[in-house]
Amino acid sequence: MKKRWTLLIFVVLATLIAATPALAAGPGNQNRQENQHRYGVGVPQLHSGESFALTGTITMLGDNSITVLVQNGNRLIKPYIGQELVVQVTESTRYRQWTPEGCVPITFEDLEIGDTTSIQGTVSEEVFTAARVTVDVPCCTP
Repeated sequence: MKKRWTLLIFVVLATLIAATPALAAGPGNQNRQENQHRYGVGVPQLHSGESFALTGTITMLGDNSITVLVQNGNRLIKPYIGQELVVQVTESTRYRQWTPEGCVPITFEDLEIGDTTSIQGTVSEEVFTAARVTVDVPCCTP
């Protein structure tokens, strides 16, 4: 009888020791991802009027937009690295071309597909709007 109790206690202790890491990990991955999204951990939350900055290559030009293959950017841009992002332009968007002597003003019509670019602007309701577009930036050359 004593051997049975000893064996039972040993099995219970072994089970508790084996289960401790799993219990310490908390909820499963699905709940963890939901909590990260809910509380903004690991997922940048876009708030109206926040500033963004990105570097990349122009892949398409629309009537009022520039599509960029994103190479780098601030925390709002990180989820888009390696992807194309459509950035809206307005009448107040400023356009510049980088030269070794300094940036010179250009127009939207001077932009070309394949230009390396640096764009700064704001995000509102998940719409990225450029305040400044600079092309031929040497730090962005692929």
